[in-house]
Amino acid sequence: MRLMLLMSVLLQLISSNPMLTERTIFSLCEVLPSTVLQVRLSDQIVDGEVVKASTFRRYCLTPGSDLTGQPEQVIAIANAVWTPAAITAYNANLKPTIQ
Repeated sequence: MRLMLLMSVLLQLISSNPMLTERTIFSLCEVLPSTVLQVRLSDQIVDGEVVKASTFRRYCLTPGSDLTGQPEQVIAIANAVWTPAAITAYNANLKPTIQ
């Protein structure tokens, strides 16, 4: 909660200080044992090249996911890890949904 408040205050400063800008950069891509990719992005508030504040956010991509719009590093890792056999094995291990 405190971090969200800090980011909110900094975003307000951006609108009043044209030198502050917000950027999102690729930070990390981890391959989990199930071949799911966990991607971490860093949202930063910068003054020139000096980072004033940053937060991380993550999301996961399952084998065979659409890679449109993903960072090039994520695409390269997915293409290396998500072989047809890996995708088939992942799908075979999915538990049926209870209806």
